[in-house]
Amino acid sequence: MEQRILDTMPQVKAYFEAHRAEFLQDLAALIAIDSQRTEAKEGMPYGEGPAQALAKTLEIAAGYGLYTENWENYVGIIQLDDSKERKLEILAHLDVVPEGKGWTVTEPFVMKEVDGKVYGRGTADDKGPALAAIYALRAIKELGISLQQGVRVVVGCDEECGSSDLDYYWTKTSPAEMTFSPDADYPLINLEKGHFGVKINGILPKQTGVVKIQSVQCGTKSNVIPADAEAVISGVCEEEMRKLLAQLAEETGVETALASEGTQLHVALKGTAAHAADPDAGNNAATAMLQLLAKLPEADFAMLKALHEIFPHGDGHGRSAGIYGQDEESGEISVSFNILNIDETGNLFAEVDSRTPISMSEPDFAPLPEKLKSAGYAAETSISAPHYVSPDTPLVKTLLAHYETWFGEKGECIAIGGGTYVHGLPGGVAFGCAKLGVDNKMHGPDEFAEIDQLLVSGMLFATAIYDLCK
Repeated sequence: MEQRILDTMPQVKAYFEAHRAEFLQDLAALIAIDSQRTEAKEGMPYGEGPAQALAKTLEIAAGYGLYTENWENYVGIIQLDDSKERKLEILAHLDVVPEGKGWTVTEPFVMKEVDGKVYGRGTADDKGPALAAIYALRAIKELGISLQQGVRVVVGCDEECGSSDLDYYWTKTSPAEMTFSPDADYPLINLEKGHFGVKINGILPKQTGVVKIQSVQCGTKSNVIPADAEAVISGVCEEEMRKLLAQLAEETGVETALASEGTQLHVALKGTAAHAADPDAGNNAATAMLQLLAKLPEADFAMLKALHEIFPHGDGHGRSAGIYGQDEESGEISVSFNILNIDETGNLFAEVDSRTPISMSEPDFAPLPEKLKSAGYAAETSISAPHYVSPDTPLVKTLLAHYETWFGEKGECIAIGGGTYVHGLPGGVAFGCAKLGVDNKMHGPDEFAEIDQLLVSGMLFATAIYDLCK
């Protein structure tokens, strides 16, 4: 790293330390706004909350002498001046997921500082990192650090619900030469796996035997491994069902519960939820339920037994589905059976979520729909390509060099199964602000960010911007 860049580090560090209290005050003002997407209103494509968060963010930035524009409440832009030209773009977002239940440290939209951490919805995802990027611009401006090329911070309002804000943005402008998003983990994410989704429909044969499946409900979102599964079954005595459930619990590790109502038995299974990109981190209640149904002693359930053979419990990487694959850069494919619903007429619907290595393409996934067709099901598939940026690009090398300097840790590229704000954007990478391996409880109760992590991230962004745009 050049000496003149190193010379700016003490100034930048002192600046952020001097403005720590002000940073936290601004962040608290942003956290206080419930900016989850709601029904669109005139001039507010994502509802009032995201529009209010965007207005407040631009007000904060403008108050520090930065140039701002509101692009119809889809996104806002923040720059050092009004130039349309920029070499570097930083994409962050202000919308949040619903507050949910189970908060213990504070209310979701009341930021609270405890032991060097700030708690509240959006502290880590992504209002804290967005503010760190804005403060990096503020530091550059107020310290009089000169740049030869432009930089823009883009704050969006719809990352959590599909990133249509960026779809709008790219109709109005072209991407900068370099882009990163502080909406993920350090050190740097240069590879995001592709996605292979399968929707499964089937009509089970008319149940002619004594045992009948009245209904099954497992899972609510296709990208979440379900923790809960329920079924209503008749024609099995309670004692026999308890034996089956005990066997299932031993085989799968799920918790089981049974209640009777007349001739019907209500079965409940409890596993462990996880993101579909990491099936080994969860205990899938849907595949456990499928295993239970496959044990039922009736020929009527041959289709369910075939489905169980394709998606056996514990196989989160598609070996039985016939689509296993892996490579050195991406790791293994993940294949997660996350939704299973059966109604009283025998209509079955299921969904599978798969995160695919960069070495795999559409022909590699063909065996799965073929197996489903052979088992009597219709399969609707969807495919999106992986996102990959070479570690040898100047952007990646520069960001990792600054990461090593500021955090004193080895900088390296990592691959993930999820998608970030830069997925599909040529050359775009995800960079910060969370520590790899630290559970900031994003999307859950008691979401938090480490204050020093945010402030050092701001320092890092400032020197990296200088290095890239000097």
